[in-house]
Amino acid sequence: MRVLERKRARSALALGAAALLAVGLVGCSSDGDGDSGTESGTESAATRTFEAQNGSIEIPADPQRIVACGYATLPLIQAGADLVAVCEWSRELDNMDEETLAAYEALPKVAPDGSVSEINYEAVAAADPDLIIMGVPARVQEQVDTAKLEALAPVVFLGLTVPGEWRELGEQYADAANVSDSYGEFKKEYEARTAEISEKYADTLGGLKFAGVCSVCGTEPGEFSREYASSYTTNLFDDLGFDFPGEPADPADVHAEYLSVEQLPENLSDADVIVYGVEADGSLTPELEELFASPLWQELPAVKAGNLVAVKHSSAATYETALLALDSIEAELEKLPANQQQ
Repeated sequence: MRVLERKRARSALALGAAALLAVGLVGCSSDGDGDSGTESGTESAATRTFEAQNGSIEIPADPQRIVACGYATLPLIQAGADLVAVCEWSRELDNMDEETLAAYEALPKVAPDGSVSEINYEAVAAADPDLIIMGVPARVQEQVDTAKLEALAPVVFLGLTVPGEWRELGEQYADAANVSDSYGEFKKEYEARTAEISEKYADTLGGLKFAGVCSVCGTEPGEFSREYASSYTTNLFDDLGFDFPGEPADPADVHAEYLSVEQLPENLSDADVIVYGVEADGSLTPELEELFASPLWQELPAVKAGNLVAVKHSSAATYETALLALDSIEAELEKLPANQQQ
């Protein structure tokens, strides 16, 4: 596979995050893009104004002790930010290379993955941060006691509305942490790969209707979660030129909705191709196993035709880990009956 051949030419930045438990490393300098304000003060205590979702926040120009949560966790580890604690990001453990995993495991965890309401404020205080970057989804921001965090350090909220926003927000996390120079290491490779895949399948698959089914959305028995564009798995196709038409019946759901299995025919019968996530070893999650056992699933035209795309590393939310998903997507697209028939 291409991903096994890819050389990750990286300095020891990621492993260096482990050393931050004892001392902080000097972060890479960044002039920003002009949208995050200007630096001021003395060289030893310079600050700048950063435009975040929670307002104009005065932050250290070169933060040395950062606590990161949510979608900010992995990109800042990969970029070698000066982290002293993070929230759990276990959903991408299978996406991490050895260096990144070692750095992640060495950092104290201040909240469970996906449960920011359970953040341990005492553990955050013990980390003695000079900056807190909250990349939790916008819908759960209210579950955080912002006043408690602000009493410890400046707090930057940069939360996603849809999963596909990791691209833009990742760059903002890096900007806030003053590691923009190292964050973009894999962006060009990602852009080259998406352009290559898009061009390769534009003629054979570009005119088809795609649909997504979530593999890890916590569905109850007898229901499934349909994903539209820019959702958990489908966002990995955002830059490939494929069409995921439709939207949830309730606009508040934005990118995905829970439906009963009985609604499969009316929701997915017109899909030419259905995509879904699988484990790194290719196995199905329990909720997908239950869905796929349904006669209504088995009668869907895309299923009967074999036009299914099983995506490994479907939780990818950085350029580096998305490259793993792209390798899986390309391998699946290549063997689609729809691709062979055109």
